[in-house]
Amino acid sequence: VLNEMRARRILELPLDYMHHASFDKAGIEKDILVAMPESAPARKVRGPAGLPPYLAALYEVPLLTREQEYHLFRKFNYLKHKATKLREKLDPMRARTSVMNEIEKLYNQAVAVKNEIVQANLRLVVSIAKRHVNGSDDFFGLVSDGNMSLIRAAEKFDFSRGNKFSTYASWAIMKNYARTIPDEFKRRDRFRTSQDEVF
Repeated sequence: VLNEMRARRILELPLDYMHHASFDKAGIEKDILVAMPESAPARKVRGPAGLPPYLAALYEVPLLTREQEYHLFRKFNYLKHKATKLREKLDPMRARTSVMNEIEKLYNQAVAVKNEIVQANLRLVVSIAKRHVNGSDDFFGLVSDGNMSLIRAAEKFDFSRGNKFSTYASWAIMKNYARTIPDEFKRRDRFRTSQDEVF
């Protein structure tokens, strides 16, 4: 009974991922699961003035290079791909412990990689929130909302297109703010005079 309950929990794990043609190639795993490429030492960036220490500390986390970003997103999606393939064969009534262990291990590794991506991009949320905060807004509420948008963006980002994640994430955060602080966007829209100017 416990095995069956565990198997049903595993069947509910959020394992959606961006598929890449290379995932199905023989021997690709050794190329994907290698250590992250190193980058040149980055110059220290000072955070905006007036931030509390725990937000200012975000600026000590180095930004990812394009190669590192591609590596992490490919690894993140490949781990979920592997877990999904195993899960497709999982029968709750006859689930083997070793298979469930492997699925959970792959899922936890994928979450760790996603956290690495998110942590390297948290300062993006702070900088966008600072641009949108006004007297009536709660800055920390905006940061919290922006963090959730960033996490969702990491899960949906298609790394194979060659775009920078920060561009996609900025769009996702701004779109969320357009819903949560619509009055600011209405004020901006008053100054637009034609459809052409919107584009």
